[in-house]
Amino acid sequence: MGGGGLVVAREDIVRARGLLANGEEFLPSPAQAENGDPRDTCYMTAIAAELGLKAYLSSQGWSDDRCRQDIRHDLEKGLSHADKSGMVGTGDDLGDVIAVLNAYYQCHAFDRFDSDPAFASKARAEVARLLDVVRPYVEASGGR
Repeated sequence: MGGGGLVVAREDIVRARGLLANGEEFLPSPAQAENGDPRDTCYMTAIAAELGLKAYLSSQGWSDDRCRQDIRHDLEKGLSHADKSGMVGTGDDLGDVIAVLNAYYQCHAFDRFDSDPAFASKARAEVARLLDVVRPYVEASGGR
């Protein structure tokens, strides 16, 4: 593979496009975030965040193996690597949202998630912004 997993190959571009599309599918609707069970909304939002972050990193040449080894399901690590790789425009609140989601996501504990619907709506909005930020990177890499 060479380049420590940083060579943008056609498979990385295709993977970036697929990850982004899947992230968009997992992201709950604004109505679901506002009216649904906050535990379900936050769980689906965390999945969307993971997929969005991995879509960005894939657009920057990260291989599937590198994402799996370096990030796994750690949203904070994923965001840190994305920021270090040059992702800009996510806003100041994303890190706080990711920190809360990550505390439950890594240990599959959203059934014990105790938060109000306002946080679920905020988390959904921040991750929607993340996906909007990632989209141009994926498109620029050829993942259209």
